[in-house]
Amino acid sequence: MTYDEWFIQYLALYKRKIKPKTRESYERLHQLLAPIHDTALEDLTPDQLQAALIHVEQTAGSRQAQLAYTLLSGALARAVRSGHIKSSPMAAIDKPEHVGQEGRALTPEDWEAVLPEIRQDAALALLAFAGLRRGELLGLRRGDVDLAAGLIRIRRQRVRVNGRMVTTTPKSKSGVRDVPILPELRPILAAACRLMLPTAPLCSCAPETLARRWRSAQERAKIREPYRLHDLRHTYATRMVLAGCNPRILQYMIGHSTLDLTMKVYTHIDGNTALQEVSRLGISLH
Repeated sequence: MTYDEWFIQYLALYKRKIKPKTRESYERLHQLLAPIHDTALEDLTPDQLQAALIHVEQTAGSRQAQLAYTLLSGALARAVRSGHIKSSPMAAIDKPEHVGQEGRALTPEDWEAVLPEIRQDAALALLAFAGLRRGELLGLRRGDVDLAAGLIRIRRQRVRVNGRMVTTTPKSKSGVRDVPILPELRPILAAACRLMLPTAPLCSCAPETLARRWRSAQERAKIREPYRLHDLRHTYATRMVLAGCNPRILQYMIGHSTLDLTMKVYTHIDGNTALQEVSRLGISLH
């Protein structure tokens, strides 16, 4: 059995329930691993696999090479368990290195500068004041916003798969949640929802259009070092922590499976922020 034949069987038997976006990612990574497609499973060597990962890195970048490493590890570990090979050659492989672009939280100055723009755009306001992921925002319907209860009910997401938008469940089980409507967000949502039917999408634009709206908002606010759209989510988490939000509550609201991810990746504290917090609290060790 070749690796290509095994991969097709692996997806069909052991990855039946993965989300469409994940399946698309697996298939794309598999195409990048074309140099090993015709090799028999038992003939795969560490050197050959390492060369295939280098090919992925040179073709698509270090992050894709890391993902390909993870995919290969899973597929070949399953091949061992299924009795197709005695051991996995991935044990001898060096994992590709990758230094990703870290998320940023808006500085207090940039936040104040762009805040008027955010307040004029319900979609951007939902990202900034509720910490939603882009797909969750695009999947949100009028009926998911319960102004009386003060909650936004996250039950689905809309993502692009193979060039078309599809509706699916949130990214993980933790993504299914009810997010409190902050006081700053309530009037913005009330105005946006006023004439909508329950099934109407709150944001019906394409993901790329939403990103352009955020870039335009920053240009009008004269932000010198523009932020990614996803940085609004980082900003929400950071501002909630600085406001005194219980970390476990924040983990739930932002839809993370682990507290470690919430605190290490989605909150951003620097020296100036620490100084402002100490001054605000009036901390003294006399």
